[in-house]
Parts: sequence; structure tokens; C-alpha cells
Amino acid sequence: MRASNYLDRLNAAAEAARTELENRPMERWEFFAKASFTREVEVAPGNPLEVINVEETGVAVRSVRGGRAGFSAASGLEGNASRRAVEGALTTEMPVPADPLPPKRLLGTAEVRSARPLPAKGWAGHVGQELARVLAGTAGAHSRLRRTIIQEGAFAWILATSEGWVARHEDTSTALLVEVELAGERSGLWRDWLHISDPEAFDLEVAAAQVADRALLTRSRVATDAGLRDLILHPEVSAQLLAAIASLFLATSDNDDPLPAIIDREGRLASPALTLVDDRTNPDAPITGPCDGEGLPATRTLLVDEGVPRHRLACHRDAVRYTEGSRGGALRVSYRDYPETGIANLQVASHGGVAAYDLLGSADRALYLLRTLAPVGFEASTDTYRIIASGVWLDGHTVRGWHPVVELRGSLGRLLRRIEAVGTDLRWFQTNSGFVGAPSLLVRRQPVVG
Repeated sequence: MRASNYLDRLNAAAEAARTELENRPMERWEFFAKASFTREVEVAPGNPLEVINVEETGVAVRSVRGGRAGFSAASGLEGNASRRAVEGALTTEMPVPADPLPPKRLLGTAEVRSARPLPAKGWAGHVGQELARVLAGTAGAHSRLRRTIIQEGAFAWILATSEGWVARHEDTSTALLVEVELAGERSGLWRDWLHISDPEAFDLEVAAAQVADRALLTRSRVATDAGLRDLILHPEVSAQLLAAIASLFLATSDNDDPLPAIIDREGRLASPALTLVDDRTNPDAPITGPCDGEGLPATRTLLVDEGVPRHRLACHRDAVRYTEGSRGGALRVSYRDYPETGIANLQVASHGGVAAYDLLGSADRALYLLRTLAPVGFEASTDTYRIIASGVWLDGHTVRGWHPVVELRGSLGRLLRRIEAVGTDLRWFQTNSGFVGAPSLLVRRQPVVG
């Protein structure tokens, strides 16, 4: 299946909606239709392939007339779906202080790479089998591949407005989940999720090594410690930390803004080592497109510049409400979603970073956090964070022991301003706050409770 197979149906749905909308007493409107197809393939050694196919299609309409605005979504791409969405938008209209639809002068598109092809037929089974083979050679008798789940998705969408502006996009996505069973005294199950930006360039050997390296570290002898210690955050832990504080990068009112209480006297949120962007133009990022969720051109928004907060994300409605610049900060993942302010691809700039091997060896008696065991806590009003995780103690590149449960608490601002270096090992992770691309982070002197 290719997303382009749906384009004719999407265009027909758009035309049906336009006809319906133009016959209604309405000042402005916006129509959005999306079709997506997902295939999930489970590969387990010794078992037949299990395949799950999911298809989703639907349309949504936003309407504005007489100081009132409405929104409704309906499943399907036939004319009846468009009619139901239009009627639903009209019946849900409520008074609004300002027009929530962006003016035409703000609408536009940015150049994006051509749609990535889905992997060839049989690719998922091949990857699962090869990962099992490579892991067996890498980890030996200490672990075995339990299963691999490969997710392949294709989608297409169309966005149109009453002013005659239209944008279209189609693309694909690929990811896999690896489950490894650990054998021995401390048996268990280790999971790793990998976003694959280009299936044709996917390196099985590197992926297997990444999974095996972390999984086997859990077999080290148990060793605990406490006090002020240097930390090295694995990319997954870095991503979960950034996801927990993502609200800091969204537009808000001055009365509710937590940043003034977190930044230092020099206006720094973090150390000069940390630069953060929301990049909707990066061809390797999970979420791409010519525009944001309501039609503003896709862009790269600089959120934190060498530790200093610069800009915030905002959909058009929030940009007007909070006098923030309209930079294309709306997010709309499903046709059912009302476009809201949100992170698309929160990314750490790692081009000037340190190689992961050098980063791991740069601190004595450091705690290398491999995985969070609970959601990272962040309380903006008190500038505090809480991380419960597992990891290993390192003396340079030597592993001293496995710390199964460790707790870290303290000032978020102090934590971010003690980031000394970022790695070059950036990976993408799907979080509750959107996709986050993060490398390893080296943080000096943080309180550790064993």
C-alpha cells in the first residue's frame, strides 16, 4: 500500500466538503482529511509471522461565522463523511473571542523531501530473523531475542481553506520494538524501541549492538552508591527528561509562566552545551510535512539557544492569545484532533557533541542511567524534578556494578545548567509529549539516593 493510493479519495472528499460548505451561511472554514495505513509484523523465533493491518480514514471541519466557531470530525472519505463533518461543525459552534483560523497571509508551505518508500515485502521478516542471528553472536548464552515487532505506516492528507488555499502531503514511517530475554541469576525482559528514518540504510549490526550493550549491562553485579555524583544520561533517559519539561517551550500567559522562577540571573535555563529546537523540516525526524497542523509553513523553531530560552511554540489561537509570534507551532496527528500547540520533533542540537565512547569515559565514579522506571516528574512551581531509573556505576569505561533502582531529586534549573557535554549518539523516541531526538548527556554533581 502507498499513501498515494488514497489521494484521489482525499481530493474527492475535499470537493464534496467544499460544495457542502459553500452552500452554507459561513464566513470562513477549514477542511482537513487524512488516510493512514499501519502494518504491524511480529517476528518470534520458531513461530509464524503475525501481521496486524489497521486502516484509518476521516475528515474534519472547522467553521467560523458571526463570532462563533465550530469543529467536528467524521470517519470515512465518502461524501456522507464530509456532510456529517460540516453539519457537526455547525451544530457545535460556540462564541469565541477571536477568529481561531489563521489569516491567509500566514498560510504557506515549505519544501520537504519526497515521500519515503515503505520497506519491500518480506523486509520485516528478514529483519527479525537477522536480529536474532546477530544478537545470538553478540550476547551468546546470556540472552536471546524473544520477538521483534516492526511497524510500517503510510499516510496522506489534504488541508484546504475557504480562501482557496490547499496543501497536500504523503509519507511513510518505520519503527521496530525489540524484546530480549535475559538468562541467568537476574533473568528478565529488555525492550528497545528504534525509529528507522531510512529502511534501506538500516544497519542491523549497529542496531543489534545497541540493544545488546544495554541489555547485558543489567547482568553486572549489584552496586549502590549515594551522594553528589556525576550523571550520564542515556539518550532514552535524556528524551524522557526533555519530554517531562516540554511545557516550558509552549506559549502561555505571563501569570502562568514558570520560566522566570527557573532561569538564573543571567537568563539561562541550561548550560551553553544545550541547544533545543523543534524541527519540522529535518528529513530524518519522525514528523515531517510542508506545513504545521493548520497551514503555516513548516519551520525549525529555536527554543533554547546555548542555554538561553529564545522562542516558544504556539498554534495561531495561542499566538494571538499570548502575543507570541506565529511560527507554525500547531500539531495535528489525527484527523480527529483539533489543531493545538504542541511539540512535533523536539531535538537536541548534537552537531558539536562528544562521541559516546569519550563521553562515557570522561567522568570518574559516574552513574550511567540506562532507563527510567517511572515517568519523570517535574513541578514547575517549585523548580523540582524527580527521576526514578536504573543504571550502572562507571569508573571511566569500567563498569563497577548495576544499580537496579535509583532516585534523583533536585532543582531542574541546576540540573540543566550542570550539563557539561552532549553526545553525538542522537536517537528518536516517542513520548507523551511528542517525538524527542536526544543524545547522551553528561551532568555534573547531582544528588543520588540509593
